[in-house]
Amino acid sequence: TPEDCPFFNMIGDSKATEPLHQWPIRSLTTRQFQAVQEGEEFLDASYGELVLPSRVSNITQIFRKLPKATGTMQAVQVIGIADLMADQISQRAVEFKTDIEHSLLLDTLNSGSTDASTARKMNGFYNAIGTNTTDLTSTVSFKEAEINWLFQEIWNDGGRAQDVLVNGHVKRIISGFTGGATKFMMDENRKVIKTIGVYESDFHTTMIHLSRDVLQGDGTNALFAFDRSFFAKAWLRTPRIFRMPKTGDNEKAAIIAEL
Repeated sequence: TPEDCPFFNMIGDSKATEPLHQWPIRSLTTRQFQAVQEGEEFLDASYGELVLPSRVSNITQIFRKLPKATGTMQAVQVIGIADLMADQISQRAVEFKTDIEHSLLLDTLNSGSTDASTARKMNGFYNAIGTNTTDLTSTVSFKEAEINWLFQEIWNDGGRAQDVLVNGHVKRIISGFTGGATKFMMDENRKVIKTIGVYESDFHTTMIHLSRDVLQGDGTNALFAFDRSFFAKAWLRTPRIFRMPKTGDNEKAAIIAEL
């Protein structure tokens, strides 16, 4: 079963200090003409209003997995597994990471409460996007010009979309772009190269990454183009594995983190 978590692996890490995680955003003034008179006195200068950064926020989300193995399961010999409980912890740890990947990309913000049905949820990538979006002209395919329009909009705002996450369907469409690309047939190796993993646009070079969590289906195909330097996982509690007290004919553990 799939274990890949490209977004989790490629973005950085930072520290959260409470469930409401905030960080500053700031903007430069627009480019303008200016010239200063020779010999001008600083005391005569007009400093204008102090522009302070604004703050945006997200909510930390608690993730948990509960490995368990009965006494009978541990007594039965399983080929290839020396310690069944350790194997259960290992499997749940992989699921733990794929669950976080899924939430990082697709979760919807919920401030939450102590009620289990309304637990805190972070705002994922898809729901956090506020600008630089475009609707595809077709739910079946899209044009090369559209992805270049998106790159241009991001570049206009000072970003560099050096990474794109796509599902399998959209990846095949991108690999079909002709533009200025040349595809090769390597006779000596009997290899045909018919894919695009690196796309060089007018604005930057972009790596194309397959993702199993990018929306896919009728009318829901998407791609995420982003500058990874603006993303990080803010950990309030890094992953920990706890062995639980023995209360019956079984072994239990818990894997918990909050970010």
